[in-house]
Amino acid sequence: MAKRKESLIVGIDIGSTYIRALGCIQEEGKRFPTVIASYKKHLEGIERGAIKDKGEVALMLEDALDSITKDTELSIAHTLVALSAVPISSHHANGHTRVTRGDAQVTELDVDNAIKDAHKGVPDIRNKAIIHTIPLKYKLDGNDVPGDVLGMHGNKLEVKTLFVTYPETHMNLFKETLKDGHVRVTDIVAGPIAESVALLTKKQKVAGVLLLSIGSGVTSLLVYENNVPLLVSTIPVGGDDITKDIALGLKVSLQEAEDIKCGKLQTNARRKLEEIIEARIEDLCIKINKELDRIHRKELLPAGVIVTGGSMHIPNLDVLLRRDLRLPITITTNELARISNDSLRDTTWARAYGLTFLAPHESHVEVIRLVLTSFFARVKGFFGQFLP
Repeated sequence: MAKRKESLIVGIDIGSTYIRALGCIQEEGKRFPTVIASYKKHLEGIERGAIKDKGEVALMLEDALDSITKDTELSIAHTLVALSAVPISSHHANGHTRVTRGDAQVTELDVDNAIKDAHKGVPDIRNKAIIHTIPLKYKLDGNDVPGDVLGMHGNKLEVKTLFVTYPETHMNLFKETLKDGHVRVTDIVAGPIAESVALLTKKQKVAGVLLLSIGSGVTSLLVYENNVPLLVSTIPVGGDDITKDIALGLKVSLQEAEDIKCGKLQTNARRKLEEIIEARIEDLCIKINKELDRIHRKELLPAGVIVTGGSMHIPNLDVLLRRDLRLPITITTNELARISNDSLRDTTWARAYGLTFLAPHESHVEVIRLVLTSFFARVKGFFGQFLP
């Protein structure tokens, strides 16, 4: 077979239970990347998304890349990796600076200086790695600035910024593992943001929406409003916790408990099962509402909650979430299949696929503008290779 000429983009999602990788190309005339190879294997050495066995994870990463290059007969142009572990968190901070140019025109240097000032307001910043820096709102001489501030004239620039962070020691281990797995990383992206590229519409992101991804060991939250992220967070609760609760409550094995949770095995203790699931979801919702309270958006997201992740099919999940979060609930169904031309029907691939949208390739620029419109107008330091 003749070797293909397209540039191969690989997105890797390291989850609590599985590692998933996709090899994609950007075909001429296609809005979205085309999936040409996939890799999925059960993953050991991970606990709630955090690396516990560096050697095991590195070997799996190397195997994933080898498998995709062998299947596609392409060399990898870009590799993007999703960071999905606890405790990813985000913080709002305000900064300001004096405009430096003599004619009082705001430049990128001024924006940088204001963001650096805001950086000081992040709690315990010396022990955190900054994954993304996202300006949310500008003021110039005390007046709100809609959209981009560059080129405007004024004396004092203020910026409200969202910093997405991860513990420095954990990040160092993550990078070492990628290096040991011979992954030449183009970018590391917060998992919820990568997932949102494939699953959220612009209308939802403008109105105000929570993307809730319930995995096996971790639940992640991403809140958008006015087309920019307001909150990125992870909670150390997932479907495995419900499985353990069922095993203890019904006195069955973990495998039986998993089958009961997924509806593959019936139980006579239906009421007991419902109580177990309800208690765990209620606890999860308390934690979610606490996070929403941090940004004053509890019960205040018009586009509601979009639910995804490997544990999204828990019985009566939508009913329980609607009751406790008091928001409209939508369980994701065919959105990923639609944009991937039916290549991906399981939404657990959303993070790996979303990553491939974010590679620094000229043919992707217009696609990304459509998906993350405001990022290119209002986000600095976030996938900067795309900025004009």
